[in-house]
Amino acid sequence: MSKTRIERMVERLREMQMASPNIVASAIVSVDGLMMASALPADVEEERVSAMSAAMLSLGERIASELVCGAKHGRKARFIGFYLFV
Repeated sequence: MSKTRIERMVERLREMQMASPNIVASAIVSVDGLMMASALPADVEEERVSAMSAAMLSLGERIASELVCGAKHGRKARFIGFYLFV
């Protein structure tokens, strides 16, 4: 039986974490805050991470539109301790 799309995403997240010791947690969150896949530590609340990620994306888009005149796709913003890809 083949793996589902979600299972494949989680597998890729775990592979990424194993490949880099600096990555301690990872998640794929939709623009509306829905957790699509995650490889988070057991003590981390997925709902909280997904809500904060959606809020950060919204703020990142606003900042990008102000600083880059709307050219926001493919930009990378570095926040303290982590990266957010927009």
